[in-house]
Amino acid sequence: MFQQKIHLRLLLTSLTAGGIIVTCLLLMGALFLFQKSSIEESLIESNIAYAQKLADTTDRYLRTAQQELAWSASQIKTLSDVIHLARESDRLRLQSGFFNTVVVVNRDAVIAATSPESIKLVGVRLNSVASRQSIDTKKPFISPPFTSATGNYVIFISQPLFTPEGNYLGYIGGTIYLKKQSMLSDILSQHFLNREAVVSIVSNEGLIIFSHDPSKTGERMDLPASLQKRLAETQNGRFSTESDGHKLLIGYANLRTTGWNIFMAGTTETVSAILMHSVRNTVWFIIGILALTSGVMALLAGRIALPLERLAAMVREGGSSASAESVRGVKAWYYEADCLAEAVRDHRRAVSGHIAVMNDEAMTDPLTGLYNRRGFNMMADRVRDSSEQCIIAIDIDHFKNINDTFGHDAGDVVLVSLAALLIEACRPTDTVSRFGGEEFILLLPRMSLSDGAATAERIRLAVSAAHFPGVGQMTVSAGVAVFGGQDGARDDGLRRADEALYQAKRAGRNHVSVNDTSTVIIPSSEEG
Repeated sequence: MFQQKIHLRLLLTSLTAGGIIVTCLLLMGALFLFQKSSIEESLIESNIAYAQKLADTTDRYLRTAQQELAWSASQIKTLSDVIHLARESDRLRLQSGFFNTVVVVNRDAVIAATSPESIKLVGVRLNSVASRQSIDTKKPFISPPFTSATGNYVIFISQPLFTPEGNYLGYIGGTIYLKKQSMLSDILSQHFLNREAVVSIVSNEGLIIFSHDPSKTGERMDLPASLQKRLAETQNGRFSTESDGHKLLIGYANLRTTGWNIFMAGTTETVSAILMHSVRNTVWFIIGILALTSGVMALLAGRIALPLERLAAMVREGGSSASAESVRGVKAWYYEADCLAEAVRDHRRAVSGHIAVMNDEAMTDPLTGLYNRRGFNMMADRVRDSSEQCIIAIDIDHFKNINDTFGHDAGDVVLVSLAALLIEACRPTDTVSRFGGEEFILLLPRMSLSDGAATAERIRLAVSAAHFPGVGQMTVSAGVAVFGGQDGARDDGLRRADEALYQAKRAGRNHVSVNDTSTVIIPSSEEG
């Protein structure tokens, strides 16, 4: 007797749809049961990692600010030249951007110069604890937060001033605003973890030194004694606390420069939002899978081998050169095919990653870390415009003698040290590259020929005065040229800078030569 049999298409469609529904319901149940704690753990780990990153950045910022102050202090030998003090204060504030205000104070705590002059504090005697500690210690100093003479809540960084004979003159110091805009607030405010995360600088005792909310700066958090001890003894970690009815998940990292802590705080509401977002995506995913599978399975019952055949064809024809996304076109609707498709995708992603790493390595010099010729051209293309751009070609004088006398290892150390000196001497927008051997090329966007020549001369003098490990002192020669933004101008600028460099070499080395309508050689300081 004829019996009605279920069709394979209907059977496969029903089994697939039922399996998807059951599986997704189980996954959603597991999501609610277990995923919340996992998200919390992930969030707080991210907070710790980002707090450590911000702590390292802030440490570098404070150390660099101290170095800027130290350099300015080395330029001040007397407090009698008021004009020089004012100029140096303005230069330090405007050029570095680290400080909101800069003051020069004599050993009697009387202000000798300020920047900006608009605060009108010259002649005022400072009575703050920070000022007294700077004078008493006669050492570099970073103060706790306090209210300055201008009424701003600040921290103060100072550097002592001495005469060439070693007599103490006073100090030069800079203030960093904690409740107003400053470079420090820019560093801590422009983070990219998530919008709900809150960054603060907090002392081990709970004093809020900096917060995104200026009204909280200067307040004190209620931290248990055990937590205060842990903050003082550990470099980073985690804890949770209550604030305004919200549970805060806080990751922290220690600032080595000051002993303060960076707090990166997220709330449990953030965890709930992530969880609900995952649930919504899961629901839409289930709906999409059901709609797709119900239609496709009826048509593909007799074509189980099709995904494997297509994957094999892709591997055979495209190899590892094909993109990982191209594999997504294969409807791997059962486990074995899906595993194979994922393996092919992973392989292609890995190959793409290796290629990206090799591309990055191809654009940098492996010894100095500077851009090579290819990297230079890429960076130059990014700043291409119609304005004037300056090129400086720099070559180490008698570099072969250095290698022959001290060995190639010493020569490599010289190249690395010179690269660091060039980076420090240039602006962040400038491109520093090594074209090979001992030749370095600097690209200075929006800079005139005269300013470029001055920069090259400053670099030449800095190199002449520097001590290079294992070698001692050495000199460089430089050629300077400018070019506009039209096509082919960069290659012409490089050629003319190179010609100027050889002109400097022919003039006796340790020179800067400028290539314009008439070649000008800037003599070394030894030749007057």
